Amino acid sequence: MPNIIVTTPEELRAIVSEAVSGALPKQPPAQSPIDTITLNDALELLKKHGYPTSKGKIYKLTSTGKIPCKTYGNKLVFSRKAILLWAENQTRPKHDSSEISLTLARSARRKR
Repeated sequence: MPNIIVTTPEELRAIVSEAVSGALPKQPPAQSPIDTITLNDALELLKKHGYPTSKGKIYKLTSTGKIPCKTYGNKLVFSRKAILLWAENQTRPKHDSSEISLTLARSARRKR
């Protein structure tokens, strides 16, 4: 006949928690990667993700406020997530039907 153990709910939780933590491998706490990058890192990040551009163009976009950036002292800093989101929003499909229709309508008006 198996032994019957009488315990309180708190003791049972402690026993189960200890058994589970002993069975699972220890994992170091996940460190969040630093999201802030410099201008040169932003250029490399954009190039790596298929959005090649130049320093001059980035400077022009930052001066007009068209690209998300911050300044730290006199240095430009960018957020990885924000710069990739911005780059994705700048792209458009190669064959946008609304743009083609608009172009055709303009062309038809000029030929009259």
